[in-house]
Amino acid sequence: MTVEAKLLLIPLLGLLLAAGIPPSDQRNTPSTSRNHRQIVVLVYDTKGGLRFDLESGIYRGAEYKKVDANFFLADLKLHEGGDCQIIEVLDDRVALSAITEISEMAINAGFRDIRPFVYWHKTGRMAELQFGPPIKFVMNPEKIEQRLEKEK
Repeated sequence: MTVEAKLLLIPLLGLLLAAGIPPSDQRNTPSTSRNHRQIVVLVYDTKGGLRFDLESGIYRGAEYKKVDANFFLADLKLHEGGDCQIIEVLDDRVALSAITEISEMAINAGFRDIRPFVYWHKTGRMAELQFGPPIKFVMNPEKIEQRLEKEK
């Protein structure tokens, strides 16, 4: 197996592991959090770079660059008042690094509940991405063997 194949295999295994993790304990969330509005942000790639399509509020139905989408998210936060849930839907042709971009924009705007999804345009299906606790990982197989020996 080549190094490139191993590098591709690692994120895929991480996504598969994250999909099998049960949802977090909901006892710590307030009961009103289930009734708040959702702001859907579609993220897709064009020749000019990433584009964001806000599917909620007065900014619905147009594509925006990152700067504009960042401003409009902050504006929606001010007008919506209270807690809104951000649903970010990434096209499967977009790099996964776009998750951090839209999440960063939403956090800067003041949103706390952000749920990333990936949409596969060929099949029409989508899945939520859930991130678990960080896992220690090294690319050097010798260090992995050393860890295994220490555990024995």
